[in-house]
Amino acid sequence: MKKKLVCLAALGICAVLVPAPVLGDAVPPAYEIEVDSLVNWNQVYRHSDSLKLQNLSGDKLDPTRVKPSGVSGEYMVYRTQEKSFLRSFSIYAYSASGQQHSHPTLSISRDGKTYKEITPDIHESGENTLEYESRGFPGDTRYLKITFQGGGANPSPSIGKVVLNGPAIVDASVPSGTVPYGRMIMLNRGEAGETVYYTTDGSDPRSSLTRKHYSTPIPVLGKLTLKTTAVNHSGTGKSAASQVSTYQYETASSDAAPTGLIDNLDSFKLSDGRSNLYIAKNDPGFFNNDGSRATRTSSGSGYIVYRTEYDIHSFTVYSSFFTGVAIENQRFFASADGKQYTEIAARADTTGYSQSDWQAYSYEALALPAHTRYLKIMLAGAANSWSPQMSKVVINQNTASVKLSSSKTGAAAKAELSTETLGARIYYRLNKGPDFLPYTAPLELTGYNVLEAYAVKDGLVPSPIRNFSLNAGSEIEVDKYGQMKKASFTEKVSSDKQLADDASKDEAYYDSLKTPSDRDGYGGLAGSASTYGLKESGYFAIQQMDGRKVMTTPNGDLYFSLAVNGVTANETYTMVKGRELKFESVPPYEGEYKRAYIGKDNYSFYMANVYRKTGVFPTEHSVYSAAVSRLQKWGFNGVGNYSTEKYGEEGKMPYVRMLPLNRMGWAKLDGISIFDIFAPNAEAKIDATFQKALTPHKDDRMLIGYFIDNEYDFHKFYSNVPKLKASSAAIKGKLVERMLDKYETIAAFNAAWGTKFESFDDLGEADMPVKTSASWRDMDDFYAYYLDTFFGTVSRIYRKYDPNHLLLGDRWITTTFHNKKFRDPLAETEGKYVDVISINYYSYKIETDLLQDVYEKSGGKPILLSEFGYGTGEQGLKPLLPNSASNQFQRGMRYRNYVEGVATLPYIVGAHLFNYVDQAGLGRYWQGEWGEHYNSGLVNVADRPYKDYLKGIKDTNDDIYKLVLKERPKFYYDFNKG
Repeated sequence: MKKKLVCLAALGICAVLVPAPVLGDAVPPAYEIEVDSLVNWNQVYRHSDSLKLQNLSGDKLDPTRVKPSGVSGEYMVYRTQEKSFLRSFSIYAYSASGQQHSHPTLSISRDGKTYKEITPDIHESGENTLEYESRGFPGDTRYLKITFQGGGANPSPSIGKVVLNGPAIVDASVPSGTVPYGRMIMLNRGEAGETVYYTTDGSDPRSSLTRKHYSTPIPVLGKLTLKTTAVNHSGTGKSAASQVSTYQYETASSDAAPTGLIDNLDSFKLSDGRSNLYIAKNDPGFFNNDGSRATRTSSGSGYIVYRTEYDIHSFTVYSSFFTGVAIENQRFFASADGKQYTEIAARADTTGYSQSDWQAYSYEALALPAHTRYLKIMLAGAANSWSPQMSKVVINQNTASVKLSSSKTGAAAKAELSTETLGARIYYRLNKGPDFLPYTAPLELTGYNVLEAYAVKDGLVPSPIRNFSLNAGSEIEVDKYGQMKKASFTEKVSSDKQLADDASKDEAYYDSLKTPSDRDGYGGLAGSASTYGLKESGYFAIQQMDGRKVMTTPNGDLYFSLAVNGVTANETYTMVKGRELKFESVPPYEGEYKRAYIGKDNYSFYMANVYRKTGVFPTEHSVYSAAVSRLQKWGFNGVGNYSTEKYGEEGKMPYVRMLPLNRMGWAKLDGISIFDIFAPNAEAKIDATFQKALTPHKDDRMLIGYFIDNEYDFHKFYSNVPKLKASSAAIKGKLVERMLDKYETIAAFNAAWGTKFESFDDLGEADMPVKTSASWRDMDDFYAYYLDTFFGTVSRIYRKYDPNHLLLGDRWITTTFHNKKFRDPLAETEGKYVDVISINYYSYKIETDLLQDVYEKSGGKPILLSEFGYGTGEQGLKPLLPNSASNQFQRGMRYRNYVEGVATLPYIVGAHLFNYVDQAGLGRYWQGEWGEHYNSGLVNVADRPYKDYLKGIKDTNDDIYKLVLKERPKFYYDFNKG
């Protein structure tokens, strides 16, 4: 149980809060399983002396029992183990044959003194057996008391077993009896985490070798005896099984199946031929208990052929795919003679629920070409030979899947379900309810809904269970493609077909773009090293050329760094859990779009749209590779910060890295983002981390260099550092130490700072107000001392392990840049220790006076504008700078003004644009409800490029070296003229 320190800052009050134990929040193990078979009294906490243990040797149900004597008020008490609580119990009891009985009284208590009587669920079965069961008690419950009724005509039954914190009896969604053909039975467990097993051959599911793990509903296709149990495990490895529940079903009369076949792929006897396939029998639990599947012997394509004496008009094929690798869909071919095959389309959908990273899919075709007698099924997947695994093939005996159509009126929606199989019945389950219900009329829905449905016709195999999400609420802000619902713009996607059509349009667009012809292999100006007398250093470097500072490539050519930050889909993920009402439709995590999720709560519409467009799910690597190809055609020559660093090593494009300082939690401070360089053993810890992180990349010629960190809060240094507590912030302790060294007496310090402290010992945990001239001067000195210590230490250790690459500064936040008090000391200090000063500089205009000031104060260190950008509100996103552009054309003009303006300055060596793809419409996921959601990208959520914006970008990028060399005048668009 975690303690939490809570402070009321306004009152100066802090307290340690220890939460009261609630379900699942006790010290592990929270709910220890205890099974007492009553062989002795060892596990009973207290009991009446009149109670006796009864030994019924040979009794097949329970050979040892507690038998009440008939004395009124007899009892037995159980107390949970230390650090464990009681959330449920099951009591197994037996009454005499043919005799009426009185149920015992059951009570629970937190302290063993005050008891509360409860009414349990009572399950009676044959052979005079009963089970008393209850759960969901208050989190601090520890005692269970069983009080027997007195003697007489109706005594209490004897008790053979008591289970604390065990599983509940498994309930079936449909009671035993006659049910319609194809009715699905759901097995409902009592608590999350319990595992349900079942058998259909009459054996005991607690011990049978034929038992199956329940994961998906069970269809009734004839007589069915279903025996079920639940198993629970505690944190220490103890387990318990519930009593077996038995359900018996039979179907009403059913039609005969049409001519066709069902191949469960126990062998290849029903096929006419195959290649590169074998029958896999391992791990049936991953495949809905299917113990035999067809899969490939190698990663090459495999196939199986079916030949029939009758026409094949429909099929459904069931397969499972491993979701950890790229999925390649199966392909299907029809033939009348087994010689000439025609590829046919099959609808692919997820079905059922994923198991251990395996997801079941079904492929369905309902109208094959006339006279089809041969069906060829092809399996592919270059990543692994064992995915997919094909479980079942149904020919002509499949029920068509359910389709959903919906219409919305006001705050409600009408959902209509249908199937192409005439005469089929439809069943649906709404919002993970306990059972599937018969569908008889359109559903009137409000709010956010998850709908599961299947169809079945007598004599046919039930269709796969389809999953749909339908938001009938009035709070929808984002449509199914991740676009803002209320925004109206020309390129807005309204169908999957539009996205699929984009594939060919993209190919034509990107093929029409030409990479600038004057570049060397690093994106520098080819041949400029010899032309301008620049030196080849083997790595990116800073040199002097014709009176200006320039960056050069490893071979010495002039390089102006035009990079794009965030070459990743990371910022397109948004938090969906808890906000479902705001999204028109989000595919379920368990299904086809699982790979568009980070965890189970955060979803990327961008990743899903790329999949809809290409038919292949994008990977982190494919997103990066596609982006690099596009960036080069748009005239960029680098990959900027917050991109996937590991792919930079592939040598496709110059890239940057970030020093691992931000991952050092021991150096973080409350309320201010700076590095606590005075933390204990800081230098040794940095040294060890740098050695591990930098050494592998020190010879990478495509690596430009390292940023120190991002947007430190130096502008908060004077206000926040004196308020820190030395007990948790070494920097505060260092400030106090320097004050002691300077003033020597507390009286002298108080006089200078205008305070009334009694000793220097008081300063460590106190707020030191900066309000006098002397205190401001002292903070000036401490700020300069901190900067020199921090940048000096980092620079020294950095160059120890990587003497080859540029140290690119710490990416100033614009607030610091605009404040001379913080800017000047920062520039002076960094000028001693870094190669380049980097500034994240968002601005409507280029403030050359401030940039010149930084350059001069630093002693002539060049400047990299490490982050900038502009956006519009056209697509419902926020612009990066309000009112900077009204459309994508104006975004391009802003880019041109900015980049061409800085490229002509003799101390600027690059400008890095933020970023590759727009942020998620409701905010990037790690910031939760209020995450950034800027129109910052070169492409939008549908992966559609902003062509007007990019036209302006490319006009500048392609001419960047003409601008640096002043071979053409800089472009300027006057926004005042519209």
